[in-house]
Amino acid sequence: MVRAITTVFGFIGIVTAFILAGFGIGPVLKKREPAWSDVGTVSDLVENEPQERRFFETIKRGWKEERVERSLWLVKRPGGVINAFSPSCPHLGCGYRWVQKETRFVCPCHASVFDIDGRVLSGPAPRNLDTLETKVDSGRVYVKFLVFQVGISGKKIA
Repeated sequence: MVRAITTVFGFIGIVTAFILAGFGIGPVLKKREPAWSDVGTVSDLVENEPQERRFFETIKRGWKEERVERSLWLVKRPGGVINAFSPSCPHLGCGYRWVQKETRFVCPCHASVFDIDGRVLSGPAPRNLDTLETKVDSGRVYVKFLVFQVGISGKKIA
């Protein structure tokens, strides 16, 4: 009888431990789905003039929420299409800039050069600038911000 009771209580203890571990650790291990972040108004964008935008993204890590400042490049193309580019050069992750007089994005670290559509024109960058998903709603631009691995030829989330 003692063995039976010990076995039942042991089983209940093990099941309870797994449930509590899943409840406490599960959210931390869960893959984060990017949320839409408001990056400003469409009316502030001038066609064919890239604009760097800074915004705050709310990130949930387990039970904790934090606001992280991010940046990206927005380009309004003819027809109202808005392209968003990650702010990091795909070569080594340096921050690149738009050089108006050359009408190019230029990375100062290793001289990679990209056109207004993010295509590599020269330099060691292994791929085009990384694009981000965008949508426009009620005159505001929303972006799903992602961080990508650098130094590889394929676009892969870090």
